[in-house]
Amino acid sequence: MSTLQTDDPNIIDAEEVNWRWIVYPLVLVLLVAIGGFSVYYYLQSAQDAAEAEARTALLKATTPAEFLKVAEQYPKTDQAMLALFSAANASFDQRDYDGAKTAYQKIIDNPVLTAQWRDSASLGVASCDEAKGDGDKAISEYLEVARRGDASPFAGYAYNCVARIYDARGDKKTEVAILQQAADLNPNSPSAQMAQQRLKSLAPAQQAMSFPVGNPSAPAVPAPK
Repeated sequence: MSTLQTDDPNIIDAEEVNWRWIVYPLVLVLLVAIGGFSVYYYLQSAQDAAEAEARTALLKATTPAEFLKVAEQYPKTDQAMLALFSAANASFDQRDYDGAKTAYQKIIDNPVLTAQWRDSASLGVASCDEAKGDGDKAISEYLEVARRGDASPFAGYAYNCVARIYDARGDKKTEVAILQQAADLNPNSPSAQMAQQRLKSLAPAQQAMSFPVGNPSAPAVPAPK
């Protein structure tokens, strides 16, 4: 059997070097990919574990202080936000409106949350001010959410809250104007339907107010003889 005769001993070495240049990058990419998936699953597993622990702690909490403790221990979980809402609601039930506002404000100040979370917390702040008797401030806070219109699922509810305050003040004209804005939103929403029903109930009073009322001090016209 004849063998390949050559004076260049580097041919095989050159082939091996070229092969390594192909294989090594592929191995490196594979290792990076495996490492990336490992980190992802590790982080996801850690997040799931944190959520589970936070959920267990949340179910055991009963007071505003205990709810706030859960939020502090698990700050990067969804349960933390639920804990803050629970703390705010529990404080509100105890008429600790300042404590409730503080918990709601922590939710509003979280930049990671979606607008819906912040809108819901903003309504909580407004309800605290309304309960404290600061109607003007509550109106301003409700309207911040209401004027987001269809961009917020709470807009119609916020308008109804404002209308309720004006109703308590006896300002029917402004109440009707606010209710009309709520009714002009998504007609299928419960808040818009509530506003429409309220407008219907106010319609007779509005019609009565539209008729001119005679001057009671004017002299009576004598009946013809």
